[in-house]
Amino acid sequence: MTRQRGIDLTEAEGLDNEKRLRLLGIIDRLRELGISENVSLPQIVLRRAPAEDAEARITIIPGPTSRLDEALNQRLLAFERRLAAVEFGYQEFEDIFDEAATCMGVPGPKTANLEDVEKRFSDDILKIELSGPDHRHLSVVDVPGLFHNPTKFQTEEDRAIIRKLIQDYLTDKRTIILVLTVSRFSMARAADPAGKRTVGIITKCDALQAGDEAGVLSIAKNEVERLTHGWFVVRNRSTQEIQAGVTIEERHRKEKQFFSTAHPWTELRKDRVGINALKSFLGHLLYDHIRSEFPAVVEDIERLSLETQKELEVLGPSRQTPAEQRRFLTRISTTYQNEVEKALRGNYSADLDALSPLKLRMHIRQHAEDFAKSMATNGHAKVFRTIRDESDPEFQRPAADSENIYDWIRRCYLESRGSELPGTVNPVVLENMFRQQSSPWEKIALRYLENVASSVHSFNKETLSSILPDDDIREKLWGILSPPEQETYRKAHDQLLNIVNDERDGVLQTVNHYYADTLSSIRQERVTVRLEQLGLSNGMCFDMSRVLQGVHLSNEDQAVFDIHDILKAFYKVAMKRFMDNVVIQVCERYILGDGGPVKTFSPDLIGDFEEDKLTEIAGENFTTASRRNDLLSKAARFREALEIAKRAVL
Repeated sequence: MTRQRGIDLTEAEGLDNEKRLRLLGIIDRLRELGISENVSLPQIVLRRAPAEDAEARITIIPGPTSRLDEALNQRLLAFERRLAAVEFGYQEFEDIFDEAATCMGVPGPKTANLEDVEKRFSDDILKIELSGPDHRHLSVVDVPGLFHNPTKFQTEEDRAIIRKLIQDYLTDKRTIILVLTVSRFSMARAADPAGKRTVGIITKCDALQAGDEAGVLSIAKNEVERLTHGWFVVRNRSTQEIQAGVTIEERHRKEKQFFSTAHPWTELRKDRVGINALKSFLGHLLYDHIRSEFPAVVEDIERLSLETQKELEVLGPSRQTPAEQRRFLTRISTTYQNEVEKALRGNYSADLDALSPLKLRMHIRQHAEDFAKSMATNGHAKVFRTIRDESDPEFQRPAADSENIYDWIRRCYLESRGSELPGTVNPVVLENMFRQQSSPWEKIALRYLENVASSVHSFNKETLSSILPDDDIREKLWGILSPPEQETYRKAHDQLLNIVNDERDGVLQTVNHYYADTLSSIRQERVTVRLEQLGLSNGMCFDMSRVLQGVHLSNEDQAVFDIHDILKAFYKVAMKRFMDNVVIQVCERYILGDGGPVKTFSPDLIGDFEEDKLTEIAGENFTTASRRNDLLSKAARFREALEIAKRAVL
């Protein structure tokens, strides 16, 4: 017998007509673009080629398990065999199949001893593509059968692999399920409850034992396991017929004769028996299924196209050369400075959370207000008193002082008397008392500085994370920006201490008329209160000597009250001046001003970088560059696929 060259699949005729060809051509163009790698396409392949270019191509698609092993994954991807279609016969297929099995580490047709094989099943996919003018638009996925009882050749792990493989295909809503075994029907029913994708096929009706025909016939008539699309019955070649060289044409003749003469199969409808009836039905079903799923395919492509664009945005532009790296960092720094400008002006995005770190000016204002409140409540060591010897509400705090300020002043005054005349106050005494009264200022101001620095740091972290998702580049930038940031905080700290020292360690000076006005008002109020205590008021006649006796105080009392009033009037002026100086000269100048932590990362800084530093910070590694190239290719394919899909008229 002459050996037949080339595997004959021409009998797939009947699956095609003009409108199906047009629709399948669209799916084929999408598949040629590689869209099936990301989008589940209906299980159809269309590859047309001139007769002289007809060929067979065999490759391996690594499964999830193999992809975890980089070396194995690359070895499987590298497997490829090409043959002219006329050279691709049964023997060649067996030889290549055995090579592929060896590559995947599973038994092949020529495996002599199964015990020497590491594994029996794999989730890798052997892909066989036949292209040529005589091949039809059909893709068939043959999955292994299930088994119940594990053996040394079929392990529990093998059973889990097979079940998952079957489930993955069955649950794909764009796959048509051909159920060949009634006992496995439950998996198909679970994957396709409505039965829109499931077709039943009985293949060995001629090999049944006597007496079993009635049960199988009931299934074929859709009376047992009811399917929306029903069941078909075909007669395939037996093993003996294949070995005897029975051709496909002879197989068709035998099948036709069998269903025309063999009882009880003659009871079945003609459109439910034979391969030609099955092909015609599948052609209609495939076409309708693709039409119904095509809008969802387009939606998937649009979604993946958008995701790909977002991934490209995350990676940013190419950074292969120093010029590209400088351009990349300059763009990032410009974007950062724009965000800083908006944050300092209070121009916030509407979708920010109420306490978002990006609301920098809001947080700075809040820290300043908290600073002022802390100074008003806790900035003074002793609570000032009113003329009537009550706690002054302006300086009151929840915790009462252990010592009345008048008693404290009297004690300090008596302990500090020198060569001054009785009833007069030594200026040094006032200076020392002011230093003691303002002793909490430094601690409160330092806490304010820490809060401002913390908010600025949080703003920088959040802003850079949003505009620069690359963790590696961001960490390298932090390494560059952190030293000047810390230096700025040191200078701000030193400036704050200078302000504290100016207010507390020098002479008591002010040209603010508020001091004189306040002191005059307090003194006038003291005299008025003393007169009121004598029972005097406007319009009354009075005894001058009595008034003078009531108004006059002892030298010591007069000195104590004078010190209190001078200290109080000056403290008010000095405290406001101190707070303003801290806010303006420390926060605004050093922290938020030029050269500060929010102004360091700028295009000017990037412009001063040497090429080595640019490469160190922004240079791309091979993985990133490869990932960008893959995404660019994928994005281009998605755009072309969308154009093809949207032009399609179904």
